[in-house]
Amino acid sequence: MKKALLAALLLSAAPLFADGRTYTITDDGKNYATFQSEATLETINGTTTKISGTITADPANAGASTTTIIVDLSALDTHIAMRNEHMRSEKFLNTEKFPTATFKTVSVTGAKSVAPNQPVELQLTGDFTLHGVTKRITVPAHVVLIPESDLTKSSRGPGDWIHGTVTFPIKLTDYSIAVPEKLVMKLSNDVNVKVDFFAVAK
Repeated sequence: MKKALLAALLLSAAPLFADGRTYTITDDGKNYATFQSEATLETINGTTTKISGTITADPANAGASTTTIIVDLSALDTHIAMRNEHMRSEKFLNTEKFPTATFKTVSVTGAKSVAPNQPVELQLTGDFTLHGVTKRITVPAHVVLIPESDLTKSSRGPGDWIHGTVTFPIKLTDYSIAVPEKLVMKLSNDVNVKVDFFAVAK
């Protein structure tokens, strides 16, 4: 019964989610990337809504999907101007030379297929580039395919959507980033990253 229901959902969604459709992550101020560092003296959070990228997805073959996510590091905001300036400087992120962080998948595992409005958990393996250093990592992703409706058109805009959330830890020293020791920018070497985004196919 469950298999029959899944098949029916996929068939009914065929016009909406055709094989290999490309979804674009929209720069509408609603998507965001955050980092959190729990240092000895304080917890520091930084956020940016400057995210772009594309997803090519086939709901009947989730493993064939590809994703590219680009985060504008020069737009990260920690809510303290002096700390932002230090964070972007050549002593830390050096955003003038390395303005973005990118993640490009090479494989997707987990659910074999994805039905509309049915959240799934996937494992994305890909190349993560930060501060000019690229490392292959595997990260968990929470993904939902959302067909166009009156609600989505009024809240997000026209088109069919993918909502994705990716979270993963990194070590700054793995990406040749020195851990700041000054109080204005006291960070832990261990940083938690989260990217929450919507991508649209019109």
